[in-house]
Amino acid sequence: MIEQVKGTNNISNGLSKKYFALQKSFIENFSNFGYEFVITPTIEHAELFQKSIGEYSEIVTKQMYQFKDKAGRDIVLRPEGTSSFVRYHAQVNKDLTKKYIYFGQMFRYENPQKNRYREFTQAGAEIIGNIDIFSDFQIINDSVNFLKQLNVQFTLNINTIGSIIDRKKYVKELYKFFKMNYEKLSSESQEKLENNTLRILDSNVKADKNIIKNAPHIYDFLSKESLENFDNILQLLDAKNIQYKKNDRLVRGLDYYNDLTFEFITSEGVVIGGGGRYDKLSEILHIGNFKGVGVAFGVERILDLLDLNENNNKYYLIGTNIEKMIEYSKKLDLLNIPFSKPARISKINSQFKEAKSNNFQYVINSDEDTIKNLADNTTIEFSEKELL
Repeated sequence: MIEQVKGTNNISNGLSKKYFALQKSFIENFSNFGYEFVITPTIEHAELFQKSIGEYSEIVTKQMYQFKDKAGRDIVLRPEGTSSFVRYHAQVNKDLTKKYIYFGQMFRYENPQKNRYREFTQAGAEIIGNIDIFSDFQIINDSVNFLKQLNVQFTLNINTIGSIIDRKKYVKELYKFFKMNYEKLSSESQEKLENNTLRILDSNVKADKNIIKNAPHIYDFLSKESLENFDNILQLLDAKNIQYKKNDRLVRGLDYYNDLTFEFITSEGVVIGGGGRYDKLSEILHIGNFKGVGVAFGVERILDLLDLNENNNKYYLIGTNIEKMIEYSKKLDLLNIPFSKPARISKINSQFKEAKSNNFQYVINSDEDTIKNLADNTTIEFSEKELL
C-alpha cells in the first residue's frame, strides 16, 4: 500500500466543510475592507527566499523544499507568502499602493506534529507601497474583525523590534549576553547563536526561558522615532478599544521584519496568526523601494477552533425508483433549491439514516411524495409551494 507523504494532511468530510467556510469568511471579510484576492505560484526561484528570509534562517537552511528543474534552475516550493507578494507587486504594481489577500499552500520540511504540517495552508493579507502607521493599524484591525467573526478567542501580543539599524545594535548586545550563558542554553539555541541570535528569544525550552528573562531589553536600544511610532500605533488600538498585550520578547522568525511585530495567541498558547512591518524587503531583493506590512494565519490551527456542525443544505432527496428520483431532481433544480441525494439507489431505510447522520433538516421522499421534518418528525405532502 502506498501511504501519503509524512507531514501532509487530508482535508475531508466535516473538516472540508470547515475549510471552505473559513476560506469564504476570510476572503469575504478582507474583500469588504478593500483587499484584492491574488493567487501567486506555488513554485518560486530559491533566491527569492534566500535573500528575503535570510540565508542563515532555519527555514532556508533546514526547511525549504528545494530542487533543480530540468533547466538546472534552483526552484523551491514557497515556504511563506509575503516574499512572493513583494515580488508580484514589483512586477505588476511597482508604483502603486495596493492591498492584497491570499489563501494557499505553503511547504516546510520540519518535524510533523499537531497543527504543524510539511504542507500547510496560510491565509494572508498584505498592504504594499507607500504606507504609514494607519496601514499597520488596518492590518491589525481587519485581522481582529476576521477572528471575531469566527468567534475565535485570542490575545493580541504586540511589540516593536525597531529599525534594522536599531536591531543590529540590540543583536550585538544580545549575542554578548547569550555567549556568556552559552553552556546553559539548549542545543537548539546554541545552534542559533552565531547566525540567528534574535530567534533565541522565541525558545520555549524551560532552561532557555530562565536565561532569557535576564537578557537585555530591546526597548533600551530603540531610536526615539521607533518608540514614538510604536506608541502611536498603540494609541490607535486604544481608540478602537482593541485589547492587546505588550510583549517585549516577541520577535518574528524572518529577517525582513522591522518595527511592528504582532501575534494572535489562544489561551492554550497556540499562535494562530502573526505579522509585522517590512520596509526594506524590496531593497533587500533589489526590486524596488517600497514598504509593506502584513499578516498570515495558520488555517489548520484555526480549523481546530471552529465549531461548524450545521449542514448548509437543508434537503436530502431519497427514493428507490430512478425515474421518480430524476423527476424530483429536475423539480428542485428548476426551483433553484440546493439538495443532496444518495450516491446510489439503496434501501430506503439506509438513505433515511444517512440523511439523519448528516444533519439534514428535511427529507424529501420521492417514493411517498412527502417532506419530513427531522427536527419534530412531522410529515407533509410534497409541495413546491411549501419548499419555496
